[in-house]
Amino acid sequence: MLNKESVYNYVQDEILKRAREMQKALKSQKDSLKTASESTAGDKHNTSRAMMHIEEEKLGKQLAQLLQLKKVLSSINPKKQSIEVTLGSFIETNKGYLYIAIPLGRIELENTSIMCISLASPIGQTLQSKKAGESVQFNGQLWEIQNVL
Repeated sequence: MLNKESVYNYVQDEILKRAREMQKALKSQKDSLKTASESTAGDKHNTSRAMMHIEEEKLGKQLAQLLQLKKVLSSINPKKQSIEVTLGSFIETNKGYLYIAIPLGRIELENTSIMCISLASPIGQTLQSKKAGESVQFNGQLWEIQNVL
């Protein structure tokens, strides 16, 4: 059955999986750079190495962002119940399910589409502190909160 804990666990696994993939890509990039550093082929070689350094920095930043998301996620107690929308809330609306945690985008769990968003996002801020039965206007649309899990 779809519940807040199963969504939390799925999101946590997804972040760990992405972090592992990013670490592999970073290691591969470092290995390639090391191999490239061992050969010397003039200006073309230096340009290639510079591009590899840029890619390595980009991967490093993406990994740091993932680790920051993991930190935010670890601050959430999926067993904690709340009657109002807050960090860690799993909510059912007339527009679908939202998980207020980290900006991961759309996930599919138990044949259900769930949008994972942060509390800092525009819709997250609009829904914050609202309770089941309340409605908000967002981007010209009415969002009705049917359930806060």
